[in-house]
Amino acid sequence: MGLFDTLRQALEPEHHTERDPERAKRIAAAVLLLEMAHADHEHDLAEYDEIRRQLKTHFSLDDVEVEDLIDAAAPRAEQSVSLYSYLKTLNDGLAPEEKREVLEMLWRVAYADQRLDAQEEHLLRELAELLYLPHSEFIRAKLAVTGE
Repeated sequence: MGLFDTLRQALEPEHHTERDPERAKRIAAAVLLLEMAHADHEHDLAEYDEIRRQLKTHFSLDDVEVEDLIDAAAPRAEQSVSLYSYLKTLNDGLAPEEKREVLEMLWRVAYADQRLDAQEEHLLRELAELLYLPHSEFIRAKLAVTGE
């Protein structure tokens, strides 16, 4: 691979080459979930277990499909300098109710270790805004997860 190919690959997120729009949305959601798990700079197994549970339940996937999705999303999450393209994929492809469901999934990952870290809450607020969800939906998703 030449220098130009390496540069192009670094600047062009892989999910833009996804031919299947549903898979692109699943990868985008998985990237956000992984970012949430990494927000507190701790790699808690409970959060990864919750990511698997959320992907399996929300997208009706089996265990092999979940692992394939995580394997596709993990390098993108690690190499990504911006979440913009993943948020664009979700904003362009999901209805407001579906975006609220993604936010709820994020809340579930954030609370998987039984505590909400300040960095996690900041990321949740930021992602809700970038998904163009009103504050009422942010609170609604939180209450759906915490039961408060």
